[in-house]
Amino acid sequence: MAPRLVLLISNPQDKHTSRVFENIQKFNAHPILFFPEKFGSDYTLSINQTHNNEIPEIIVNTGSENINLNEVFSIWYRRPHPIHFQKYSLTDEGEDFALDEWKAAIEAMYALLKDPLWVSHPDKLRKASRKPLQLKLAQEIGFRVPRTLITNNPIQAKRFYELCDGKIILKATGAGWIYSRNNSDIKFVLTNRVIFSDIIAEDEISISPVTFQEEIPKKYEIRVNVIGSQVISVKIDSQQSKTSELDWRRYDLQNTPYAPYKLPDEIEKKCLELTRQLGLEFGAIDLIRKPDGEYVFLEINENGQFLWIEELSGAQISVAIASLLAGVSPSLNNS
Repeated sequence: MAPRLVLLISNPQDKHTSRVFENIQKFNAHPILFFPEKFGSDYTLSINQTHNNEIPEIIVNTGSENINLNEVFSIWYRRPHPIHFQKYSLTDEGEDFALDEWKAAIEAMYALLKDPLWVSHPDKLRKASRKPLQLKLAQEIGFRVPRTLITNNPIQAKRFYELCDGKIILKATGAGWIYSRNNSDIKFVLTNRVIFSDIIAEDEISISPVTFQEEIPKKYEIRVNVIGSQVISVKIDSQQSKTSELDWRRYDLQNTPYAPYKLPDEIEKKCLELTRQLGLEFGAIDLIRKPDGEYVFLEINENGQFLWIEELSGAQISVAIASLLAGVSPSLNNS
């Protein structure tokens, strides 16, 4: 029996992809690296619909091989980069048009690939990235969620500040990345406490929507990795360090212990259900454990990072992803 083909849609710099690639091979499946950014230089795409009553044939030529995407068993959509036209001298208008044509063709290709197991489909990832939707679904499932306000209305912001007795934080509404015009410098917006002078800075609040949230007291935090029907949780002792106590992404790794963690069955089921309702096969969920023992949902990272947490805790997340993609462990939505 031929090994199952696993397509890894990614970028050449992603170390997560390399780790999962190695583990897929251990499950006797055949991983194929696929970098969409190369459609502007090395790759060609053909979507052949010339045969009546047959499934459209989708062929990608990488320059060294033809990949028949109809034969793929599973697909991991892992942070591909945008297309770059390295071979061609185009006007700005010509490049914009070509990029739009590629966008349409690639999205059509993804839409036609219904049979493979997606971890996860880009349409599902886009929907799942909406944080207000995450909070709504989590609350409906039974999670406690922080009181939250997204607004560019200074009056509403001030009322929320008063409602929460001034104990609120500010976080990004979107992905949180800030790029310089030429992409030479990249910054990331972390969680910050809000003080009264922030609330009365009406001109700054009015520029764009701001996410305000009540600050939840923490005993520690948990990163819950849902991989198909598996749940791998890691405790992050963020309160051991002043640096990481508000946002563990302000890393102080020497003073912030990471360890495997067993969630109560009820909380695990809620994590699985939320991931399923969002149509995902992978999700990295951030929870707070309060001093009184209550678990509070913060967000789900629909395509989150995990290598650093493997190295600090020993959690076998990349193995679990490889097992899912190879068809060894059960999926969440197709099982």
